Amino acid sequence: MRLPRASTAAILAAAGAALFAGAGILVHTSATVWDERAYRTINEVPSEMASLLTPLARLCSPVGIAVTAVMAAVYVAVRGRSIFPVLVSASAGGVAWLAASLAKAVADRPRPYEVMAGAVLRQSPAHGTSFPSTHTAVAVATVIALVPFLPRPAEIAAVAYAVLVGWSRVYLGVHYPLDVIGGAGIGLLVGGLVLLPVGRLFRRPQPA
Repeated sequence: MRLPRASTAAILAAAGAALFAGAGILVHTSATVWDERAYRTINEVPSEMASLLTPLARLCSPVGIAVTAVMAAVYVAVRGRSIFPVLVSASAGGVAWLAASLAKAVADRPRPYEVMAGAVLRQSPAHGTSFPSTHTAVAVATVIALVPFLPRPAEIAAVAYAVLVGWSRVYLGVHYPLDVIGGAGIGLLVGGLVLLPVGRLFRRPQPA
């Protein structure tokens, strides 16, 4: 394991809180013109590109995230001969889902395809409001919690997948970029907070 220091976990949590708060303030004050422009840049692509990108984005559907999470959990459990990493990552994902769901109820931001002319929706209409992205929050929190238990190549792949999840939510048409930033903030916050007690547990001095 490459457990982060308590200071590193705290920095992750603080950065996540700052990202979420900043995105929330911008959404609340309606300072989102650039957000809509960025949304159109990612969402509106030529049909030739869409034919390649859409199957990639489908890998980040709820089913795709669940399958990926289960595969990662099985891998780390077998590799480490312990279900502890599975419990840690599952806890992080669950807390992130709850936090994002609560934030949605407060923010009450419409989905982009509900208010923007020309927005392309490439999946079934999503449930709930737009801010923050629950998918991104869960993916980032789960990855942050799993990273200490992964070898370097798998760690890079996990981080890349979390980024792919965030991109897919905008490309598929169900979230603005600020929603993804807010979701990533929740994921970093929860992941950092989860790693704090984990690091202390494994660094506890052993009796002589």
